[in-house]
Amino acid sequence: MQGELHVAWEKCIAKRRRRTRKDIVDKCADITGALKKCMEAHPEAHPDYYEPILRAEKVAEDEAIKELEKEKEKEKEKEQEQEQEQSKAKNCF
Repeated sequence: MQGELHVAWEKCIAKRRRRTRKDIVDKCADITGALKKCMEAHPEAHPDYYEPILRAEKVAEDEAIKELEKEKEKEKEKEQEQEQEQSKAKNCF
């Protein structure tokens, strides 16, 4: 048995299936978010179905966080290099 959120999500996706992916993302974002929260709150409902999806999303989320941290670190290093260059330039005069 499918819950109301799942049925609403399927209808949203089906309605926009022939359009662009962006349209699906834009138009179905709220219902997708609600469905995800429901899945996270009740993984026992369909563990054979929800668990792999939630695990894959967690892996993707963790990878995205690592990438953001790497980018922040690179930006920080770049700023430090710029500060060092500016400091060297000031010492030349």
